[in-house]
Amino acid sequence: MSISVGLNCPACGGAIQISEGENVLNCNYCGSLLWAEGDAGVMTVAFRNVQGRESVLRVTEEWWRKGLKARDLRTKGKLLECYPIYLPFWSTTTRVAGWICGYEERHHTDRNGNTRTERIPKEEMVLHDYRYTNIACDPGDLGIKYLRNMMGEASFADFESIPTFESTTSKDDMVEMSKQNALNDARSDANVPHITFEKVTAIPKQISQIFYPVWVVRYSYGERMYMATVDGVTGKVLSGRAPGDALYQSLAMTGGTSAGGLIAAAGLVIGLGMGEGALAIVGLVAGVVILGFTYRFFRHGSEISEGDFDDKRSSDLGKELRKGLKFNMGGFRI
Repeated sequence: MSISVGLNCPACGGAIQISEGENVLNCNYCGSLLWAEGDAGVMTVAFRNVQGRESVLRVTEEWWRKGLKARDLRTKGKLLECYPIYLPFWSTTTRVAGWICGYEERHHTDRNGNTRTERIPKEEMVLHDYRYTNIACDPGDLGIKYLRNMMGEASFADFESIPTFESTTSKDDMVEMSKQNALNDARSDANVPHITFEKVTAIPKQISQIFYPVWVVRYSYGERMYMATVDGVTGKVLSGRAPGDALYQSLAMTGGTSAGGLIAAAGLVIGLGMGEGALAIVGLVAGVVILGFTYRFFRHGSEISEGDFDDKRSSDLGKELRKGLKFNMGGFRI
């Protein structure tokens, strides 16, 4: 049966009719796509913690040996405490529907060197669901902001024995953030370089709160304290801070300085010798970039951070160096 909602269409003011159980409808007068949200609340689910203390410590020690961390961390690191907690996360699904119109430019050069620009019209239909997660409390120094895993056994049994962080952020704020992110991602996916017109709508389809088990491991190295977090479902390291190695810093400084200087000099010599100014500029820029990465690693490489930290300079730089300086759905039940 059809029930009358005591609201009017925000586009034309016409009366809205919606069938029971539906939340997406088209206005009968102007055809606008509308989303009707009730007050049923937010579905809440908790994943069972399936990791034990011994397995978490073993995974942490294995993590110590990876990357550019101190080589003697495994022998000199001292485990101080290891305990599980529950962290709340928002999980949303947002549908974006509509059209994005515009054009892309293509440049053509003839034999005489004359260049003309051609505009190619583009019209893309957008209809896609986007899923986002975001932590619903202040994570402090844990370095966790997003939920990577959506698979697990749903259970609230652990709540009586494991400390649980309370949610401190608003459902409405998360919905609004998801809508903005979905619109931005939809524009990017449409791949219309120059947008001249768009009519797209972000429709919140689902929001839930997930309490997720995380193990916190704190340890010391020398006179400093460090930490790591381990996923209570998958057993993988989520984030952490670790001491860097002085030898890696020295080698990076020496090798990076030499490589950056040689590349910059070679680019200038070869480029200017061949009369190719662009090649000279590319070589100079590449050398400066390498020198910049080298300096940053030498300055910040004393501590390696992995995860959603705001100051991930040393971690990101370490990944670039290891690469050779090359330039979100599972089901669950309650």
